[in-house]
Amino acid sequence: MSGGIASPGNEFKLRPVWAGRALALTGIVLVALNLRSAVTAMSPIVDRIQVDVPLSDVALGIIGMLAPLMLAMGGLLGPVLARWIRLETNLLLACIGMSAGHLVRALAGDFTQLLFGSIVAMLSMGVGNVLLPALVKKYFPDRIALMTSIYAMLFSVSTAIPGTVSPVVADAAGWRISLMVWGAAALIAAPPWIALVLRGRSQARRGVEGSTAVSAGRGAGVGLWRSRVAWGLLLMHGMSALNGYAMLAWLPEILMDTAGISGVKAGILLSVYAVTAGPLALVVPAIALRMRSPAVLAYIGAALFVSGYMGLMLAPGFLTPLWVLVAASGTGLFPVMLALINARTRTPATTAALSGFVQGNGALISVAGPLVVGLLHDVTGGWTAPFCFLIAASAGIVIGGMLLRSPISVDEELREYAARR
Repeated sequence: MSGGIASPGNEFKLRPVWAGRALALTGIVLVALNLRSAVTAMSPIVDRIQVDVPLSDVALGIIGMLAPLMLAMGGLLGPVLARWIRLETNLLLACIGMSAGHLVRALAGDFTQLLFGSIVAMLSMGVGNVLLPALVKKYFPDRIALMTSIYAMLFSVSTAIPGTVSPVVADAAGWRISLMVWGAAALIAAPPWIALVLRGRSQARRGVEGSTAVSAGRGAGVGLWRSRVAWGLLLMHGMSALNGYAMLAWLPEILMDTAGISGVKAGILLSVYAVTAGPLALVVPAIALRMRSPAVLAYIGAALFVSGYMGLMLAPGFLTPLWVLVAASGTGLFPVMLALINARTRTPATTAALSGFVQGNGALISVAGPLVVGLLHDVTGGWTAPFCFLIAASAGIVIGGMLLRSPISVDEELREYAARR
């Protein structure tokens, strides 16, 4: 790869993607296919669940808030676990946790059990979410763009499929069987990681180089708070996720109020918004790693958000699908962030720490999106103030891009910080 960023692709000889790492490739693909099912498998069948497990509006609200909160907690917990436990073991535990969480939900007899199962499944999802970049760094340092594109695209598949399949299975066999299906799917992702764990232990006994556990270093998390690169990625990801979650929560109501379209059409446009990031994930990681200044992509992403919002504010009934598609294209910054986490780190340990910092704290920031938009709409009775809030949040993406203009890596920043102490 060319360009000003010192990406891993410049440091390692290109090998066939299957060469000596088929287990890792299979494991990453299977985990990525499960990393959103804990969120989207249950929401389409809540009405069936309520027949057996009474759920108040407050209970539903609590479960609805779990996804970003557990992503945040998993993001902060994952790098801590990586200091003491091998990455492969962590992923195996995440698969088991997701499967167990689905199973507990499927067998739940009351809200407490349903909530506990959801926490276990989504927390495990969050841990797996932040450790995948480190595993790509470890096993595919020569294929960062390709592997990032693959698993980022599979995130979209993992988001879309459960929402379609769960109601069908629930109608045919009941909601408990529907949730058990996703528990089984998560468990299917475990065997490659079992094999890699056993292989790692065998290599450790033989003293093979690189077989020891990845250690992020106890000071890495503290140092990241002083890293321009870490803050740049955090702002870019956190503010774009804030915009994305806000629109996913409120877009149908916005379109029905401002453009006067039907609920069916609004639902279709919501689906368009949700899946747009998938195709973008196939191309933007390679672009980000080849650009001299990938900060330009942050500026483009912010401009897309703002342009879409301006269209929906000023001409909501004219070319409505275009404004939705333009705004949705801003969510393509998610795979850019994943690629840059690898491009701006030199070791799997630092990759794990940076991924946790960016995705964990970014998820916390994103929680504010749907909440603030809803509050502003309630206070003002319209959508202008919410759109202005989202436009202001998009400015944070620009600031994040400005912090990423230098090609320095996080490892270099941490060494400089340690030298000054």
